[in-house]
Amino acid sequence: MVGNNGLTDSVLQEIENSLNAHELIKIKVFGDDREARVAMLEEICEKTGAVKVHHIGKQLVIYRQGEPAKIVIPK
Repeated sequence: MVGNNGLTDSVLQEIENSLNAHELIKIKVFGDDREARVAMLEEICEKTGAVKVHHIGKQLVIYRQGEPAKIVIPK
């Protein structure tokens, strides 16, 4: 969950920990500014090496394949 303080180092570290453990995670973002949420999603993906999966309202979903992969996406 990203609160009023925005995307802090501690939030990014928690996102990293969650990606390492689960590969696919949901992030809830507070705030009504859609442009800010889109920018935050881009920044998260850039800093973590994850890819955007989904963005509806205040919910973001990102994915980063782990080593070894826990989720296999068929081609």
